[in-house]
Amino acid sequence: MKEDNKEKAIDPLTGEEFVPKRSNQKFASRENQIKYNNIKAAKERNAKALTENILNANRKVLQRILGSKSEVIKSYDFMDGAGLNFGFNTHTMKIGNINWICVHDYAYALVDTNAFKIIKLDKAF
Repeated sequence: MKEDNKEKAIDPLTGEEFVPKRSNQKFASRENQIKYNNIKAAKERNAKALTENILNANRKVLQRILGSKSEVIKSYDFMDGAGLNFGFNTHTMKIGNINWICVHDYAYALVDTNAFKIIKLDKAF
C-alpha cells in the first residue's frame, strides 16, 4: 500500500506507469533506458547518413586526386568527373588571402577561373 501514496511516472519507451526509486528516474528499468537511447541514436545516425556518405566520398576523391603530392592543381571538369560533389563540405577557412573549402583534412581553393588547388591540411592549421 505504500506505493499508492508515492508519485508515479510514465516510462517514455513503453508508456508503462511505475513508481520511481530516485527523484530523477525517468525509465522503469535500465534496459528501457538503454533501448530508448539506442533508438534515439539510430534515428540521428540515419538522419545524417546521406550527408556523411557524400562527405566521405568527397574526402576519398580529394585524397585520390592529391595522391602523395603536397598540392596539385586540377580543373573544375576534372574534379567534377572524379566525382566531387561541390555542394558538400565540412568547413571553410582562410589561410593568407585564400579561402579554402575543406572536407575534413583536405581542402581546395579556386586559383583560376576554372582551376582548383588541392592540399592536405596538416595539424598546423
